[in-house]
Amino acid sequence: MSHSTERSNGRAYGREDPQAIPPTIFLDPWLTTEGDAAKALADDIVERVERGISTAMTRKARHLAIARRRLVVENITANIATLALSPHLDPGNHLAVATAKTRPTRYDREDYPRRLLATVLEALEDQGFLIRHPYVFKQRNTTVELTGDLLPSIRRHEVRLADIGRVRGAETIWLNARTGETPFGNQPPSKCLIHYADTPATVMLRAEMERINAYLNQSDFRYDGEPQVPVSLRRMFLLRSMEEAPAFDLSGRLFGGWWQDLKSDRRHLITISGEPIADLDYSSCFANLAYIQTTGKLFQGDPYDIPGLEDHRDAAKLAMLSLLSRSHDMRRLSAELKEALPEGWTAKRLVESFANRHPALAESFGRDIGVELMATESRIMVALLLRLETLGIAAMGLHDGIQVAVSDRGRAAEVMEEVSERLLGVALPVKEKPIKRPPSELLAVAA
Repeated sequence: MSHSTERSNGRAYGREDPQAIPPTIFLDPWLTTEGDAAKALADDIVERVERGISTAMTRKARHLAIARRRLVVENITANIATLALSPHLDPGNHLAVATAKTRPTRYDREDYPRRLLATVLEALEDQGFLIRHPYVFKQRNTTVELTGDLLPSIRRHEVRLADIGRVRGAETIWLNARTGETPFGNQPPSKCLIHYADTPATVMLRAEMERINAYLNQSDFRYDGEPQVPVSLRRMFLLRSMEEAPAFDLSGRLFGGWWQDLKSDRRHLITISGEPIADLDYSSCFANLAYIQTTGKLFQGDPYDIPGLEDHRDAAKLAMLSLLSRSHDMRRLSAELKEALPEGWTAKRLVESFANRHPALAESFGRDIGVELMATESRIMVALLLRLETLGIAAMGLHDGIQVAVSDRGRAAEVMEEVSERLLGVALPVKEKPIKRPPSELLAVAA
C-alpha cells in the first residue's frame, strides 16, 4: 500500500492532507499488562508476532530477544487497551510513536528496548493488528491506527482497565522550552523537552508528585463502576526559550489524569468511594490571579462580564486567557477565538473592550504573563492536594479546581480557601459547579 494513499474510515492521510489526520495520543512506555485478561491478550499477540519473525541466533540469544520483544508487545497491548476502553479517549484516535534513534533522556524508560519498537510495530501490522502511518516532516509523528479486528479481541478476552498496570519510575517533573519555530496548521507553538540535572528543588518537586500519585492511586476513583488505569500525574514546566537555563517557575500545571479530559456530560458517572462527585473550582481563577499579581487585590465583580459578551462567558474567558498569554499585541483573532465570539467582533474591538473593563490589566495584555499565572495556579493545586491528603479527602485535581465526593465538598471548599489565602495573602473565592446529570440521578444526589 502506498503511504501517500493510506486510508481509514474513508479518510486519506497523505502528505497533501495533514488536516485529515485524526487526533493522537502518545504511546506511554510505562504501561504494561497486569491482570490475567490483558496478559492473555498479550500472549495471543506475542505468539502471532513471533510466528512472523525469523532470526538466525543462538538459543540463549533468541530467548533474550523474545523476552525483549514481549516487553514491547505488552506495552503496546496496554496502550491499545487503554485507548479502546478509556472514557476520556476516542478509540478512533491514533497512537503517536517515537521510533527515531535518539539518545536516552531522563524521560525515557531505561529498560525499554526502543530499537525494537519499529520492528514490533511492523510485525503487528503484518499480522493485521494495526496500520502504521509513517512520520511526515513537520506534519506528524509515526502514528498507529487500531484495526477493526483488534477491538473484538479485547472484548473476547474481557479486558478491563483494571488489568492495565504501570511500571514505577516515570519522570513526573517535565521541562519544555519554546523552540521559536513557526507551528504548522493550527498547532500551538513548538516546544522541546529539556534534559536537566537534578537540584534540591527538583528533588522536592518530584517527592511532592510521588506523594500525590500514591495518594490518588489508593483512592477509589471509578467511572461507571469501573476502576481506571493507574494515575501518574506530571507537572509540565516551561522555559520561554531554549537559551534559558533550566528553571521551574513557569507553568507547572498538572497533566495525566483521565478525569481531566473527560467530557462534562460524562462526569456524573464518576464516583469516589461509591459516592457521586461535587465539582469545586476557584471562581474566575485566571483573571483573579492576574489582579492579585498586578494590584494585590481580587477584582470586585465578574471579570468576564464584558459589554457585548454577556451571553458569551466562555468566549470572554478564552479572550482573557489569550490576551494574558500572548507575547505580542493581538492584531487578529485566532480561529478558535473567532468561532467563540459573536458575529462582528474583531481583534481591535476585543482589545478595546477588555482594556476598558480592566484598565488595571491593560498593560499586561500581550506580555506573556499567562505562564506566570499558571505557575501560581499550579503551586496552589499541589499544596491543596497535599493538604487534602493529610485530611483523608480524595480529590481529582483540575487546573483550577477539584472533584471530591459529595460528602467532602464542604470541608474541601474550606481547605481551598485556606490554601489560597496562605499562598497569596488573599483567599480566592470558591464555587460549586453543577454536574450535568440525567434527571433520574438528580433526586438521588439531592437526597
